[in-house]
Amino acid sequence: MNPPYSGDLIPQFCEKLTNHIKSGDVKQAIVLVNNATETAWFNILIEKATAIVFPKSRVKFYMPDRSYGTPLQGQAVIYFGDNPKLFMEVFKSFGWGTLLCQ
Repeated sequence: MNPPYSGDLIPQFCEKLTNHIKSGDVKQAIVLVNNATETAWFNILIEKATAIVFPKSRVKFYMPDRSYGTPLQGQAVIYFGDNPKLFMEVFKSFGWGTLLCQ
């Protein structure tokens, strides 16, 4: 999931995903968001996440006109599910990260 970064929308997306994870409707998910660790929505995600990677550089987003934009801050790739070690094996080449305790 790459939710809209709008201040009023991102918390809604994060809450919806974590509710589906809690209920068991979603078994695994990967979320790409800004690394805004101080925000309430980021903490909603981290409470249920099992691994996280912080990319070495900012993620480039390709636009419909084939140009690309780079966000003003770094990102986090957050994993939810029962395979955090596999997630880390695949994503550690993009940056540094860790398994999270639940």
